Amino acid sequence: MRAPPAVAVRCTGGWPWRLLNVALPTLAAGVFSAWALLHLEAPVIVPAAAAAAVALLLAWRLSRPRERLLQWDGQCWTADGMPGRLQLMIDLGPFLLLRLHPKQGRGPWLAVTAAEAGAAWHALRAAVYSRPPETPAGATRPERAAD
Repeated sequence: MRAPPAVAVRCTGGWPWRLLNVALPTLAAGVFSAWALLHLEAPVIVPAAAAAAVALLLAWRLSRPRERLLQWDGQCWTADGMPGRLQLMIDLGPFLLLRLHPKQGRGPWLAVTAAEAGAAWHALRAAVYSRPPETPAGATRPERAAD
């Protein structure tokens, strides 16, 4: 079986990722403040809406999209030059949420849309779903952890 071709995609996640990054904190702030106010037997609607509005503005300001370069060279995945193992987290058809696991530290979450990837979308999906390349005959395979 052939290995998928090399592919490089600039990804920010587009509007779906930004919407998610704004909507979740807004919803959490509104629900938490409503719960706290109900617990205190205080009026709920206006203060909870105000807390949600503040969270919305803050989340919008902090959720500026960060563009990353995701690359597959046929052997290894890199995100902005950081090599690692790529894991598919969510596949919604025209939207992929991926996680890069480098050897050291924590890797980035990468959101990619079909619109951002353009003509490279098919190659990207093929590379994401392909098996890792076989190790050469002389190389040793890494040990697996005991199950």
